[in-house]
Amino acid sequence: MQITDYNKACHYLSNISYYRLSAYWFTFLKKPQNLHVFIEGTTFDKVKSTYIFDRKLRLLIFDEIERIEIAIRTQLIYHYTLAYGNNWYEDSLHYRHQDLCEKLVRIFKKEMDGTNETFIKHYKSKYFSPENPPAWMTIEIASFGQLSMLFKNLRTCDARKATAKHFGVSEIVLESWLETLSFVRNTCAHHSRLWNRKLPKRPIIPDRAADKWLEILPETDKLNRIYIVLSIIRYMIKRINPGTTFPSRLKQLLSDYPEIPLHYMGFPNEWEGDKFWL
Repeated sequence: MQITDYNKACHYLSNISYYRLSAYWFTFLKKPQNLHVFIEGTTFDKVKSTYIFDRKLRLLIFDEIERIEIAIRTQLIYHYTLAYGNNWYEDSLHYRHQDLCEKLVRIFKKEMDGTNETFIKHYKSKYFSPENPPAWMTIEIASFGQLSMLFKNLRTCDARKATAKHFGVSEIVLESWLETLSFVRNTCAHHSRLWNRKLPKRPIIPDRAADKWLEILPETDKLNRIYIVLSIIRYMIKRINPGTTFPSRLKQLLSDYPEIPLHYMGFPNEWEGDKFWL
């Protein structure tokens, strides 16, 4: 690796760490990569640029997932509370298995016991029945992962269908997407490498969608890369905020870092020509 400014490289390594940054120069290694020989022309600046790109990508994605999380929370609370009452989340009849209901209620109770949220403290000090606060308080403090777990374990019903319909997909697709977005959100929250990461589980591609979906799909072996996550975010955000600027901000980020190899992210060659991104 070529290092033109030794002191500057030392400064970066003292603040980022060698181990963290080494994950970003893995794509610059000759094959077999376990020999740790760099491709000719690899510079420290190129590695640093990849690191900065990944950081900006995480910030872009994290911002959009926040909007999706709030919308999911809102729709879930609204449809189920309207249909089944304030504390529906405690009723095992709504779950696929009773033990899953008990597990989630324990998780929610633990979250409520440990929170400093004023509205939870107010409820506990003023009300004694029911013991636990209503859904719009309890689920408000649930994490994205807990929301995903809750939706996955709820039985099929009109409220579950209505929640999925709000986002223009089927229940099974929304369930899969929430699991994927939960993983990506946690990756962003822990500042972990994301740009070329493989997803642990491939999200379900909808056969039919209420709005425009991808016309050009990635190759099958690339459906566990970040491009499909960006596509899911774009689809859901468009349902939440029709005037979203997410596509243009994504394109601008990619334009600012033209040296980033998009095939590692799962982008099809003709992706910009897909009407989905216009």
